Amino acid sequence: MLENIKKVLLPDLKMKRTFGPLLLALGYVLLNKVLGGLEGKHVGMALLSLLWIYNRSSKQFLISFFPFILTGVTYDFMRYFYWQGIEGHIHVSEPYEWEKRLFGITVAGKRLTLNEYFFDRTHIVLDFFCGLAYLTFVAEYLFPAFYLFYKKRYLLIKIMGWAFFFTNLAGFSTYFIYPAAPPWYVTKYGLGPALMYLKASPSAASRFDLIFGTHFFEAMYSQSVDLYGAFPSLHVAYPLLTFWVTLQLKTMRIPALCFFFLMCFSAVYLQHHYVIDIILGITYSLTAITIVKKVVAKGQQLV
Repeated sequence: MLENIKKVLLPDLKMKRTFGPLLLALGYVLLNKVLGGLEGKHVGMALLSLLWIYNRSSKQFLISFFPFILTGVTYDFMRYFYWQGIEGHIHVSEPYEWEKRLFGITVAGKRLTLNEYFFDRTHIVLDFFCGLAYLTFVAEYLFPAFYLFYKKRYLLIKIMGWAFFFTNLAGFSTYFIYPAAPPWYVTKYGLGPALMYLKASPSAASRFDLIFGTHFFEAMYSQSVDLYGAFPSLHVAYPLLTFWVTLQLKTMRIPALCFFFLMCFSAVYLQHHYVIDIILGITYSLTAITIVKKVVAKGQQLV
């Protein structure tokens, strides 16, 4: 046991080292500097490249979690060209009309989206559980990844990580191809031409903070890049990927499935997504899993 601890904590002086990842990390920092947005978080991200040369365990960790890191880097770079990329073709009324036609309900003779139905039909219990789901959905995905790494299930974490990356890549691409206003935007600003350079809003998720006197969601959404990124819902895509992992592990399947359904409900209840957004998020997740599984099964190296 002591020997295993040493392998994890101490540098490996005999390990053959290459320095490509360190040069890549340096380029990442310099590019952010040139683009005028260098922050401490970028330096911290770049320092993760040191895991490549520390020891074999740290190198394996970096390999396993590289898709997650790459996803974060990709999302962060969007801020440099997001508004320019979506200007002139933001969809506000079209997703709303689709939603109302396909999944709307009739109440007192008036056709409503489910978001409109839940707008003034709230409950503190729902505010708590839905807010908690939104607050923890990333951790709910990363926890199984750490578990897989601890269990040395490197093949499974490889599929999981790259499915995560390609799901996000498809989602981010859609944000530019079809930027769509979320339900809360329609409620607040109407169906007219989209307003530019607004800050993202936690919308009904802020009720969770009101319960506890916290500012979690205000802080989270102040860092958000994609105001008009309602289509698809990646909030739903992540828990579905987690559920797929639990199916492979044959454990925690029921809790994972329950969290997925809770997230689907939360996305609508908290006014962040339409049902059509959820369906597309599910489609992206299942497609990414299917493709990545086939690639890995053929022995093709993704990284």
